[in-house]
Amino acid sequence: MVERQDVEAAVEARRELGREYEPEIVDSLVDKIEKRLDERLGAKRESAPRHHSSYDPRVVFGSLGIGVAITAIATGNHQGWVAVIGWVAIVLVNLIYAFRR
Repeated sequence: MVERQDVEAAVEARRELGREYEPEIVDSLVDKIEKRLDERLGAKRESAPRHHSSYDPRVVFGSLGIGVAITAIATGNHQGWVAVIGWVAIVLVNLIYAFRR
C-alpha cells in the first residue's frame, strides 16, 4: 500500500513547485502505486497454487475406456441408444472438468 507520507509528500511538492509540475508529481505517485501493486500481486501469484494447463491424461484415457465399454455393452445387447446417452454423459463430464480448471 502507498504510505500516507508518500501522498503527503506529493501534496507538499505540488504546493512548493506549483501547478506546472503537477503532471510529473502525479505520475511519480502513480508509479509508486503501480510498483507496490505489482509487488503485492507478484507475491500473491507466487504463493498461489499452480494449476497445470494441460489436460490430465487419466481423464482422457478413463473417458475413452468407459466410452468403449459402454458402447460394447450397449451394442452387444442391441441397445445403441444407451451408448449415445453414455457418450453424451462423458462429454458433459469432460466439459465440466475442463471449465472448472
